[in-house]
Amino acid sequence: MKASKFRNFFLGLALFAVLVIALSMLQNRMNGIRVEKELTDTEPLRNAPPLVAFTTVALGGFRGLVADWLWLRSGKMQDEGNYFELVQLANWITKLQPRFTAAHSFLAWNMAYNVSVTFHGVDDRWRWVQRGIELIRDEALLYNPSDPELFQQLGWIYQHKMGKDLDDANRYYKTMMGWEMIKLFGPYEGRWDILGSGALTRMKLQDRIGRDSALWTMLAEKQMTFDQLEQQFRQEGRVPQDFVEKLTREGYIEQVDLCLRNRWLQNKYRLNPRLMMAINAAYGELDWRLPEAHAIYWATRGKQEWRKTDSNFKELQCDRMIFQSLSAAFQGGRLMVVNQNDTYQLEMMPNLNVVDTTRAFYESAKDKHGEKMVRGAFENFMVDAVVMLYKFGARSKANGYFQDSKKKFGGRFDGQLDRFVLKELEEDVATANYNQGQSTVQSYIVMSCRMLAVDKMEDAVGYERMAKAIHTKYNKDIGVTTHERRALPPLPQMKSTMLKWCLETFEPPVAKALRQALAQLNAEAQAEAEE
Repeated sequence: MKASKFRNFFLGLALFAVLVIALSMLQNRMNGIRVEKELTDTEPLRNAPPLVAFTTVALGGFRGLVADWLWLRSGKMQDEGNYFELVQLANWITKLQPRFTAAHSFLAWNMAYNVSVTFHGVDDRWRWVQRGIELIRDEALLYNPSDPELFQQLGWIYQHKMGKDLDDANRYYKTMMGWEMIKLFGPYEGRWDILGSGALTRMKLQDRIGRDSALWTMLAEKQMTFDQLEQQFRQEGRVPQDFVEKLTREGYIEQVDLCLRNRWLQNKYRLNPRLMMAINAAYGELDWRLPEAHAIYWATRGKQEWRKTDSNFKELQCDRMIFQSLSAAFQGGRLMVVNQNDTYQLEMMPNLNVVDTTRAFYESAKDKHGEKMVRGAFENFMVDAVVMLYKFGARSKANGYFQDSKKKFGGRFDGQLDRFVLKELEEDVATANYNQGQSTVQSYIVMSCRMLAVDKMEDAVGYERMAKAIHTKYNKDIGVTTHERRALPPLPQMKSTMLKWCLETFEPPVAKALRQALAQLNAEAQAEAEE
């Protein structure tokens, strides 16, 4: 009796195996017909994970019906706010239909927005925002490497969720991303041509350093694979210490470091150094440690694909993401790393280097899509540009932008430059967003440093008092409920950040005079303390 049961079991198992093989052969033949007769826009999946490959082959055309049912149910879960079940349902959908990009975008958006805000801890929120990004970048783009909708959705998460101050944890997101990018870029931040020269495969690295290099010997001795070395490198952000001495002695440490960083940049983050350089050439030196640069990158990728479809409306959406992100980068798209009380702090400040290219992009977008489509955003940018340039001491350039705006827009840009800026500053202080409040305080600190450098102590003290007053007023006016997401950094930290910026960007004679003035103040303070 038992023998009969076992025989029936194995016969059933064998029959199942035969059916799967036959179905696989049939599916392959159908895939061939689909490609040959041009019945599909994309080729069948290749190198898919086992679960995806199995469901694709075993269920065949029926997987679409299952995915449709799950999709309908996921809509119900969305309406009811059952986000965790929704995540699981949408995950199944992506396994059943790897090219159903609407499901990937839907799931990613829910993770980054709805699921993340159900948590109070900023680290938990950041984890869900990351998962939303990874779902598109690491999974959806694997099966749909040229889908413009995915590029646009990915750019939106960077621009809106991480770049703006609407989420209570937005500064935590920016900080975590900043440290992540600092670790990724290492000493090659901004040197994208060098970073992109790193070998992208193990075989290419072998060709460059030789098959008899100490790297391969050490991996064998430690019973490590190249993948395990790469994983450790990504955790530490550098070549593991026990490899450094021998690789340095052989002269291959830089080649290994560049290889692992370039693979990390392109295989994990899907950032192409050549495109990064092209974007910088087009728009100015962006800070790739901040979300605005990444939003521009993915919007640019979306534009490249939408152009192939002649979809002017979709291209306009990408252009909007670019000029909005450029405007945000101008207002707060430069990252400063400052040592404050033996703790490294990250603080954002304006990136004045992109002001001209941002204006040029608005002009080109206006010519391409019509003035009506971009006029409002363009005018707001010009207001911000005039005020920001004026605040940071570039009065002549601010006046040039002001006169140009008079011709283009009229109305709001009336009267004289000084009166216009004073009026806008009064409104900014009264209803300032984070970037406006921060840049206004920063600008007064800059003017204080400049006055100190030219030996105008009374003016320097006056500007510093104004910075403190605006800092206090802004943090008070935003109220307790929004304090966590919109409060300015502590004033001492902001002063340290801007002092570093002044010493780096002031004209050499002025920077030298500022150092001497600071040294004299420190000496006087020390003498008073000793008395």
